[in-house]
Amino acid sequence: MIDGKNFLLRLLTLFLLIVPVTGCSLQPGIPVGFSAALTGKQNEQGVNLRNGVELAVEEINAAGGVNGRILELRVEDDLGTEEGARQAERRLLGAGVVAILGHMTSSQTLAGYPEAEAGGIPLLSATASTSLMTGKRDLFLRTVVSTDDMGRGFASYIRQERGLKRLAIILDQDNTAYSTPMAQTFQDTFTRLGGEISAQLPFSARQSPDFFPLVEQLMEDQPEGVLIIASPADTALIAQAINLKNWKPALFTSSWGQGASLIQNGGSAVEDMETIIAFDMNDSSPALQAFKDRYEKRFGQAPNFIAAEGFETMKMLAVALQANRGKSQGLAQALINLNDFQGLTGLIRLDEYGDAIRPLYIQKIGERRFQTIHRTEPLP
Repeated sequence: MIDGKNFLLRLLTLFLLIVPVTGCSLQPGIPVGFSAALTGKQNEQGVNLRNGVELAVEEINAAGGVNGRILELRVEDDLGTEEGARQAERRLLGAGVVAILGHMTSSQTLAGYPEAEAGGIPLLSATASTSLMTGKRDLFLRTVVSTDDMGRGFASYIRQERGLKRLAIILDQDNTAYSTPMAQTFQDTFTRLGGEISAQLPFSARQSPDFFPLVEQLMEDQPEGVLIIASPADTALIAQAINLKNWKPALFTSSWGQGASLIQNGGSAVEDMETIIAFDMNDSSPALQAFKDRYEKRFGQAPNFIAAEGFETMKMLAVALQANRGKSQGLAQALINLNDFQGLTGLIRLDEYGDAIRPLYIQKIGERRFQTIHRTEPLP
């Protein structure tokens, strides 16, 4: 027969032995928000971004979390709309997140940010590069360079390195916070360098336009090249329309247009198309190669640059959270104070306003993949 007093004593001893070992797991988690377009026409990029963030969170938690606390990722679909972004932010704020990572596009970011700011929560983006958020002391930070830097860098390359003099631009105004500043900065730089923009034609992807009439307008002045500022799917359709018109201008697209569906849907029509980007998936760094292996094992497919940007941005956020003891107040400054953060391919630095300083790369489609052909150092 078991002695009741001895049994209780042994049980208490066992409890005291267990508590120090498992105490860290009893600490509350740190809720972190994520929002991007996970459904709809432009969900390809949002899903890749989410996957990269999820993989980072899994690795951080497996290594012990942040100061012994696990990260709890709260995922919201912003539906690729401005109202969807606002609603997603409200749900995440209601869930008590200490930071939000997102959105995929600049327009959704501009729409959602006021909600995050009102709640005192930093919004950290791996992809939203609109210059409308540049140079402001606020709670918006990003690890991607601005459209100003991309526009200047791309225009300089096309005019000075490629030697083209006349270009036309076609842009999707559904993401006007990205496309309009990108087009304007590109045009200003291109013309300052002696080039000419023969036409700048807007369209709305939501209205599923017929691209053939737009292409005919672009053809009127016979520019040497066309810059397409649109999603991967629409960039492919525009390139196909140009090809079917038996027109052979040099084709260029922004980083927004770079995705697997561009090559899959564009086929031979997008061969030799060039783009500018702030992340080089062709880099030979061991960290990037290891990430590619882990990502493919976890999700059953190779990652794109957006997945990689999401991964390293989440890792950067975790380091700042550790320094800031998991709190939202002061987190924006903690991110800026990281100075040079070691990303997958090199250092990432945020300036005093939380804007990223990093190199840019020119890539060209060849043999159904993006090949890196030129690197530009950060602009002063």
